[in-house]
Amino acid sequence: MFYMQRRLGAWQAGDDREGGKAEFRLFFPLGFDPQIQTIQVAGDFQEQAGQGQNWDFCGGLQLEKEATPEGSFWRATTPRELPAGFYQYKYYVTYPGAEPRIISDPCTRYGGEENQNAGLVIGGSRAQDNLVAPLAGGRLPLRDLIIYEMHLDDFTDEYRGARAPLDAAGDEDKLDHLQSLGVNAILFMPWTTWKKPDFDWGYEPFQFFAVEYRYVNHLDKHAEKISHLKRLISKCHERGIHVIMDGVFNHVSKDFPYHWFYKNPEDCPYTGSFGGTFEGLQDLDFHNQCTQEFIRDVCLYWMDVFKIDGIRFDNTVNYHCSGDARGLPKLLEDIQAHLDSQGEANFSMTVEHLDMGAAQLVKNTLATSYWDNAMFEHCFEYLWRDEIDSRILDAYNNNRHLASPDKVATIYISNHDHSHLAWQSGARWNLGSFKWYKTQPHAIALMTCPGAPMIQNGQELGEDYWLPENDHGTGRRVLPRPLRWKLRRDPIGRSLTALYSRLAAIRHEYPGLRSNNFYPPRWEEWQTRFNPAGYGVDVAKQMVVYHRWGEGEEGELQRFVIVLNFSDRNQTVRVPFPENGVWTDLLNGLRGDWQVEVGDYQLDIFVESNWGRVLFK
Repeated sequence: MFYMQRRLGAWQAGDDREGGKAEFRLFFPLGFDPQIQTIQVAGDFQEQAGQGQNWDFCGGLQLEKEATPEGSFWRATTPRELPAGFYQYKYYVTYPGAEPRIISDPCTRYGGEENQNAGLVIGGSRAQDNLVAPLAGGRLPLRDLIIYEMHLDDFTDEYRGARAPLDAAGDEDKLDHLQSLGVNAILFMPWTTWKKPDFDWGYEPFQFFAVEYRYVNHLDKHAEKISHLKRLISKCHERGIHVIMDGVFNHVSKDFPYHWFYKNPEDCPYTGSFGGTFEGLQDLDFHNQCTQEFIRDVCLYWMDVFKIDGIRFDNTVNYHCSGDARGLPKLLEDIQAHLDSQGEANFSMTVEHLDMGAAQLVKNTLATSYWDNAMFEHCFEYLWRDEIDSRILDAYNNNRHLASPDKVATIYISNHDHSHLAWQSGARWNLGSFKWYKTQPHAIALMTCPGAPMIQNGQELGEDYWLPENDHGTGRRVLPRPLRWKLRRDPIGRSLTALYSRLAAIRHEYPGLRSNNFYPPRWEEWQTRFNPAGYGVDVAKQMVVYHRWGEGEEGELQRFVIVLNFSDRNQTVRVPFPENGVWTDLLNGLRGDWQVEVGDYQLDIFVESNWGRVLFK
């Protein structure tokens, strides 16, 4: 890891817990001259360091330039030791014939409290005091995970008080809640620093090696802030919960520090056009090796220091160019090579590649999964129309696009980019979550189809926030949607939480449900009735029947017939079975009719409205 091994950013010199000198280092790659004349560093450390008044940029500590075969390094060390504490700083940069600029540090490991400052910790706990606990039971393949998408601010808003969100997210009660849902992986929406201290989703990265200050802010402003995240990851690992990082590597904030260190920002090799563009943001330029190495080092830093178990790569359509190994393919190769060198397995690499070529991309690269939008799109459409159609079955048979035992789709019926599922269920009638029961067959499908299912935070509580699909430049999409934990105790929250918990328990207990096997393998839009065998979609009945099978833990064949009723009426339907004998209804075992005897490879099955059956043999 070049950027961290060379101690770029700001570090304490020595290992004294009571204090020490501060070292500052910047790097500019060979072949791209930033035309810098001088660099000084200023901040709230200056008085302690004997450098005059705090935040006196003109009197700041002067950095010295050193030319190397790799590029130029700029370095400075405070003349005096600083007492233990958290300090903030920025650089004052001059150029020949141009106005000076005040710029933050692109390689800082700590975000600042305000004004896009960078941060530095002197003294306090050391790295050896904050080692991340290993994942209990080891890493599982992605297909064995049930993922919970968490926004740290929203998840902890109601109960954290004065604590840092990263501390509050590790509350025993909340981790108990996730485990009771069957969650064994958390996808954390971006935790790297963004440009303003306001609420944000984190998809405009500003400092890639730093934890967002908002997430570590604490009454103790001198606390060692990296340890907040390490403690949370350790708590997750001790419970066998995988930690997946949301990595945004296609674009950066327009205030990205490296961009503004160059006299002419257009000369910055890290930023520029590569593939697609993201309107309103600054793209990263993977034509240049320094950018490829920078983002690789970002990934390896979080992997090695924080022991994360996977990365979700945001917006990959814009840094993957067909036929070009640079950008995403090379990044995935570099990560896999590092994993191989460490003897690590089952590290998930999931791409958010929202176009028709997503599955092909996963097949042709080292990615292990892609975000499959089909189930979500159909679910939201069907809830609004209050009816399903024949397209639903191909959305369920998602792995037909991959046909690989090692790669699966990540599936969901809602995520952070959209309104909550419960809101959509009653939106047409202006009833929101009061029609929550319409989401039940969709949830049953989510947990009984191939792929790795993901639950949006609050989905299990029946949260019902509306979100515009297009905010037309108003900025009204990225707003707080705090979880209201009292909903867990009302009739809707209790019912949905119980349903997701039961479905997750079934999926964990029966490995055959996690296989790729699905019948019918293809379904055309003109097919609006069950096929001659009795499987498929019946649009008139608003019912779906499909067959899943796979090996159990002892190698035995496990078979499942899933029957879903999307209508508002109770129905009895003739269901086909691949075997005669006793079949157990895993979902309804606590509700009464839990076993049926099949004699002629078919049986009439009663299914309540907006409900389903998960029949097993």
